[in-house]
Amino acid sequence: MTDLEYIEQIFLLPEGAQRERRFRQDPALRQMLPELYRLDGIPQRPDYHPEGDVLTHTLLAIRHLPENPDRRLAWGALLHDIGKAATTRVIDGRIRAFGHDRAGVELTEAILNRLGIVGQEQDDILWLVRHHMFALSWQVAEHDQLSSRQWRFVEDSRFNLLLELMKIDALASGANPEKLRQVDFYHQALRQLPR
Repeated sequence: MTDLEYIEQIFLLPEGAQRERRFRQDPALRQMLPELYRLDGIPQRPDYHPEGDVLTHTLLAIRHLPENPDRRLAWGALLHDIGKAATTRVIDGRIRAFGHDRAGVELTEAILNRLGIVGQEQDDILWLVRHHMFALSWQVAEHDQLSSRQWRFVEDSRFNLLLELMKIDALASGANPEKLRQVDFYHQALRQLPR
């Protein structure tokens, strides 16, 4: 069994608690994904992440994956915050991880190349990691405030997958109601697109 097969069999465990426990306790995974375990002890703002450090958040994301998840979603959930180990700083007394999405893309690409995920699937996973924070930068309250460029982004065939990742991210952040509202807001935007 390859490292890739070993990791992906865990994504397919039927119970979220089992998936989380395996990632927390399996020493083989620490050898396969050392970048992931560098997230252990990396702090996050408690007002946004009451669950604790970045590794805890990431493993909760794996817990909240749907049963038999899309492979791209599973990897996106596992690696969406991988850049926080390199970017987290305390600035003016506040924990910040500016640019963790961009740093995460570089780390994710290296991990996926090492494991053998290439081509379109890799591109899609990198796109999810790069854009998982899009809603925070847009600051849009009404659908008619979306620019034509933003509507083109919403029209992307991967956008539904990105919304699934946003929901998982929110659930792994103590079911953050603001993040869950954003997911609903963009689901409504999707329904407004012409078919």
